[in-house]
Amino acid sequence: MSGEGALVNEQRAARDVMPAGVEAMSAKRQRAEEAVEELRGECVRQGEEAEKVRVDATEAAAKVMEDAETQAAEILRLARADRAALDAEKAAMEKTYAFQIGKIKLDVGGHKFTTSKTTLTSVPDTYLNSLVSGRYLLSADADGMYFIDRDGAHFGHILNYLRDPGRDY
Repeated sequence: MSGEGALVNEQRAARDVMPAGVEAMSAKRQRAEEAVEELRGECVRQGEEAEKVRVDATEAAAKVMEDAETQAAEILRLARADRAALDAEKAAMEKTYAFQIGKIKLDVGGHKFTTSKTTLTSVPDTYLNSLVSGRYLLSADADGMYFIDRDGAHFGHILNYLRDPGRDY
């Protein structure tokens, strides 16, 4: 029995130790499951934070795009306004240029006048329009002036009317 007794004693000891080992293993398993749950909860929180960051970034990007489109529209509006002003200035300068290259000197009854071809042709079917239209051969005198045999005292009023035909003089 000594062999058998020892075996029985070992079995008893093992039975006594086994519940303590099972409890220890069970406690470790419980702690491991709790740690896994804690990690799952952390992952969910981080996922929620990441989603919030993504939503915030998307909203911020949309705002930046909206602001950029607004600024682009304003820049385009200003560029168009500048272009219109430039075109108006260019037209005015071309008109001035036309006056400069079309400068005509007149001697009307001894009174000297300087005007432009544009002014003299502003009202159709007039003597002055015909004078500079190129349909008739006219020659300037030695001073480059065209002589008109009329009273020059009031000719300035005629030129002013031709310069601004809608105004009463």
